[in-house]
Amino acid sequence: MPTNSGDGYPSLAAMNVKQLETFLQVVEKGSFAAAAEALHTTQSTVSARVKDLEHYFGVALFDRSTHRAHLTAKGRELFAMSRQVVGALEQLRERISDRASLTGTLRLGVVGVVAGTWLPPLVRELRARHAALQLQVEVALSKVLAQKLRGGELDVAIIAGRLDDDELRCELVGQERFAWMASPALGAARGAMTPGDLAAYPVIAFSQESFHHAAMKSWFKAGGVRFQPAITCNSMEVIARLVARGEGVGLLPCDYYGTEVSLGKLEILNVTPAMPGVELTLLAFAQRPTAFVSAVTEAVMAVRRGRHAAA
Repeated sequence: MPTNSGDGYPSLAAMNVKQLETFLQVVEKGSFAAAAEALHTTQSTVSARVKDLEHYFGVALFDRSTHRAHLTAKGRELFAMSRQVVGALEQLRERISDRASLTGTLRLGVVGVVAGTWLPPLVRELRARHAALQLQVEVALSKVLAQKLRGGELDVAIIAGRLDDDELRCELVGQERFAWMASPALGAARGAMTPGDLAAYPVIAFSQESFHHAAMKSWFKAGGVRFQPAITCNSMEVIARLVARGEGVGLLPCDYYGTEVSLGKLEILNVTPAMPGVELTLLAFAQRPTAFVSAVTEAVMAVRRGRHAAA
C-alpha cells in the first residue's frame, strides 16, 4: 500500500521513475510484451509497475478490453506529463552527475556514408569521454533507422536528410558531397554531362527506400529525363563495387571513395547541374532528452570541429 503524505495524498516515494519509464515504454511500443523486451525484463514486471502507478493515482491508465495497450483519458494525460517529467529528470542527472561515469549500452544507428567516413573518430571520441560506455552500432538506411528509433530499438541515429516529425528532434550535424562516378573503363564522356547524357549509361541506384533514390530521381526529372535505374541496391559498398567494375554509373560520396578516385579505380563525372550535398542529421526524441543523446551530440560536435580544422 502507498504511504500517506499527511495531506490525504499518497507519498511521492510510492511512485518511482522506473514506473513512469515503464509506462512510457508500454505506450510507445504498443504492448506490455514489447515494453518488457525493450526494458530487458519480464512482462509480469511491466504489468506490476503499471498496476502500481494505477494504484498510486487511483485511476485506470489502460483500457484492457482490447489486446492493444489503448490509453484511457487519464492515461493520455499522464503520458503527456510523464514524458516531460522523465526528460527533466534525465537533464537533471546529466547536469549534476559526473559525465565520465556514464555507463550502459548506447544504441547508435548511422547511415552508410557516416559509417565509412567519420564513425571511427566519433567512436574514439565517445570512448575517450565515456570509458565505461558500451556502444552498439547499427548501419542501415535512414528510413530503417528512423523506424527503429521510434520503436525504441535505438537511442540516437544519424541519418541522411531531414524528417518532418514533431516527436523527433532533427539537428544538422554535417554535410557530405556526392558525385556521379564511373569506372574509367566505362568510357563515359569527359565533358559536361546533362541528365540526358548520363541516362545513356546503366544507372546503379540506391533502393527506393533510401534518401538518395529520391534525390537522384529529382535530379533526372529536373533535366527532363525519366529516372530508370538498371540496378537498385541498398548497399553503398555493393554499388561502388559494381561501378568500379564498369557495370554502370552511380552516385557516391566523394570523401568516402576519395582513395579509389586517386588510384584511378573510379572517376568523378562532370555533370551539370551539380548534385547538391547531402545533409546529415542527428535524430532523437524531442521531448525525452537523455544523457546518451547529449553524449553523442557533444562527441559529434567535437569530431566536426576536428574535420573543419583539418580541411
